[in-house]
Order: sequence, then C-alpha cells, then structure tokens
Amino acid sequence: MTHDADLALLLKSCEPIAIALSGGTDSSVLLAYARRHGIRTIAISVDTGLTPPGELEAARVLSERLGISHIVIPLDALDIPAVRENRPDRCYACKRAMMEAVVREAERRGCRAVVDGTHADDRSAARPGMRALAELGIRSPFAECDIGKKDIEALAADLGVPVRPPSACLATRIPAGDAVTRECLALVAAAEALIAKEIPGTIRVRCIGEGARASIEADLAYHDRLEELLDAVRNLGFEDAVIASGGYREGGADAWKR
Repeated sequence: MTHDADLALLLKSCEPIAIALSGGTDSSVLLAYARRHGIRTIAISVDTGLTPPGELEAARVLSERLGISHIVIPLDALDIPAVRENRPDRCYACKRAMMEAVVREAERRGCRAVVDGTHADDRSAARPGMRALAELGIRSPFAECDIGKKDIEALAADLGVPVRPPSACLATRIPAGDAVTRECLALVAAAEALIAKEIPGTIRVRCIGEGARASIEADLAYHDRLEELLDAVRNLGFEDAVIASGGYREGGADAWKR
C-alpha cells in the first residue's frame, strides 16, 4: 500500500475533519488532497497578528477555490505573556493558544478530529509547537504516513497548489528576551514586503536592537539595487539596515547574536 493510499484512509477514518490552515504549502496541500478524496472538511485559520502578510489571504483564496468553508479566528498573540515578553517558551505558548482555539471551533462545528500539515521531516527538527499538538490530540496525517517535504511538493504539483517560499512567525525576527511590540512587527512586515517586490527568494528582516538586519537570498543580478532598497528600509523608520553576511540562515533573530 502506498503512502498516498494510507493518507486517504487515515483522513477518511477521521471525518468530518477540521484542517488547521496556515496558508503555507503543507496545510494547503493537505486541504486540496482532502477535497480531491471527498473528505468532509472545513478549514480553520488563526489570525494572531504574527502571520507574514499574504499567508491568510492565500488560505482564503485556496479555500474559496476548493469550495471549502473557511473560518478565521482572531487571536491577539501579544495578549499571551510568553509571546509579548519573548520568553524561551514563546512558540509553545502561542501554538497552544492557537490550537486550543481551533479545537474549540472544530468541536462546535461537529468535527471529529483536527489535523495539521506537520510532515515526516519536521520530526527531526526542534519545533516546540509539536508538544502543543500532542497535548491537544491534533493529528498530523503527513507525519503519520511518513510523507516528507519532497512528497508534499510532488502532491502540490499534482493538485495545482502553489509551492510558497518558507515563511515564519514575525516574532522570530526579534531576539529572545527583547519585547515583541506592534511597532516592531509592523516595521518588519513593511520592510519584508518592500524587499520582496524587488528580490526573489527567502527574505528576513531581523529587528536587532533599534536597527534592522536584512537576511536575503537573492539572484546576484539584483545586487546593484541593494543599496537603494536598504535606504528604502531605513526610511520606513529603522535606525539602520544592512545586508547580513552569509544571507538567510535558520534560527530566527537569535542566530545573529551567536
């Protein structure tokens, strides 16, 4: 039996299901897959104020295209002390609050299970949010069926789901221990949106102290525009902006303090 058949059987055994839809590739592919296989499904997203621009809109557009009911739950992440204070348990506390909201809404709508887009490759990474998933009984069909990122990208092509660049919570742009503020989040979102209009690839603007550090993967053909873009970032309200040597690196803003 193929992993694909396993996945269909797993989803069928759980229906009706609620898919925690972030707008990223993994949960979007899961939603499209469930729709193709006739699984009774709704999609639930959470608007925390920490989602990069475009993610929720992508979730809305896909749900509408597939004809699946899409619910968006407002949840101000800065109301969560661990997030606001940027404590080490920030990711866990935020994920727990988000998924509790999703579970409540799913139960209210008569769903038997909540599922998410966590996949097999995620199991080898340090992801504090996975603890919250386990505590709340959230199912991760891709992981359970040993389906990894490359498999999901192949499914995306088959299902006509765009593969989006990796994204991450905006709070990861701020070093642990530095307070997360609406002002800083707004500056980061605006700067990344500005740069993304000109340069392809993964873009991160790290808010280090009062300045900004832009971590960019880009084609060298765009190199002659970088100084112009940095000036535009500074004009948004940052004290300074520089190109980080080595380009994009995983680990959030803390990587730049190591």
